Amino acid sequence: MCTYLATRQSTYYFRRVVPAELRPFLGNRREWMISLGTKDRETAKRMIPAHTIATNAEIDRATSAMNGAEKPPASPAPPRSKRAEAMEAAMLESSLEAAEIGYQEMNAREERYAEREPLRLRWRRLVRKSTAELTDSEAAARDIIRDLEAELSEAQLRRLEAQTAAAEKRRGLAPPEQRRAPQAETVEGVMLDSTIVCRWAAERKVTEKTRDAHAAVARWFYERAGRLPVNAITRKDVLTFKNKLIAEGQSAANVNTKIARLATLIQWAVDNEYASENSAKGVSVKDIDKARNKRREFDLASLNAIFASPVYAEGARPTQGRGEAAYWLPLLALFTGARLEELGQLRPSDILEIAYPDPEGAQRKAWFIRIKEDHDEGLRLKNAASERDVPVHPELERLGFIKFVEKAKEAKQERLFPLLRANKYGTLTAKWGEWWSGYRRTVCGITDHRLTFHSFRHTYKQYARHSDIPEGVQRQIMGHSAGDVADEYGSGYPLHQVVEGMRRFRVPGLALPV
Repeated sequence: MCTYLATRQSTYYFRRVVPAELRPFLGNRREWMISLGTKDRETAKRMIPAHTIATNAEIDRATSAMNGAEKPPASPAPPRSKRAEAMEAAMLESSLEAAEIGYQEMNAREERYAEREPLRLRWRRLVRKSTAELTDSEAAARDIIRDLEAELSEAQLRRLEAQTAAAEKRRGLAPPEQRRAPQAETVEGVMLDSTIVCRWAAERKVTEKTRDAHAAVARWFYERAGRLPVNAITRKDVLTFKNKLIAEGQSAANVNTKIARLATLIQWAVDNEYASENSAKGVSVKDIDKARNKRREFDLASLNAIFASPVYAEGARPTQGRGEAAYWLPLLALFTGARLEELGQLRPSDILEIAYPDPEGAQRKAWFIRIKEDHDEGLRLKNAASERDVPVHPELERLGFIKFVEKAKEAKQERLFPLLRANKYGTLTAKWGEWWSGYRRTVCGITDHRLTFHSFRHTYKQYARHSDIPEGVQRQIMGHSAGDVADEYGSGYPLHQVVEGMRRFRVPGLALPV
């Protein structure tokens, strides 16, 4: 990537941030943003060095002013000779030539990198295979890659532990090895919020969001029960934690969630011989509101309110609704039972026409939504059963979903809903989900807190039962785990049964947009 090069609506700009300490000496300017007046990258790159030199000069002057080195001239500067001007021009030309050579070298590196893309794709496939499927050389190379990954994980672990220790030092806490449990006898061991969380997260390869949630529970526990090494935590300490959460007004559901996460960490400590028993096992609060607060499916009146709202009836596209995502995500959820993030991360290439044999052996074709996991592409699923091919319901085709997909393919979009923006944990639909919750309440008038976007998944299940879709086919479409041991055998229901099951799905009385 070329330094200081930026784009706005396809036009290239020179963009450079002003160092914070120099801004008062440059009129409080935060950055230089200078249009290069071209949409051609190569032309723009050749213009960068001159602006770099010019802004360097301004930075030098501001630095001198900040250091008090700049003095007002006692008299006008003497005129420069033609020789001095020629020397300055030659130096500028030399700097530009050097910069151009640097950019040429950078371009050559970029071209070589692009040429290696087929090899990288091949190796991505190879590293997922077992060594029995590889040649000796390929297996050895894969071993090296795995070793490097392990070294990086260990380095990350050490870095996290160092960050934790530094944070504790800032809070005035002694290093873990110098702390003692507040008990009569001395009990040494490792701490939940440093070693245990870090090593548990590294081993289980959990998401950053999951790691942060468990680290937060460890902090909550220590703030309410005292700092104890994991092998010194007793059931009494966990009960103290539980009782303080209840006294603070935490709901039973929240208390149980926190204790469950605490139990997960302590169990990992037990499994790895950092502790002798899981003192949080079996501790919980009876949640008398659990059944009352359980998510439920949308009733017909709520569905009709959603699909008669301005997004569908008037073609409205609220800014936070992120363009066509506001229109298609609820419809896709209703007619697939898929999870929000599964739909939000779809690529145009994930909607494809697949040929399959019918019961008589004749070839048929149907459109499918391929829901899959691909870490290289940033696609993540809840579990292994979540990978599946979901038939496109006839109502979605009637509403123009396939045409919408074809346009996205023609535009070479990376995502079907390119306006969605990931949060810090990489979840594309987190902010969109917040917008939709507000839209549901204030615009659609659906205020029941048990009705969320996930209720579409419950709704699909409810109406799938009413449509006489076989239970196993329902589970396959929705990405649910197998119902019994027998379902573990084979590769699932044949596509003709899944397509037929999807065609049966109906919501009687539902008024969809024209």
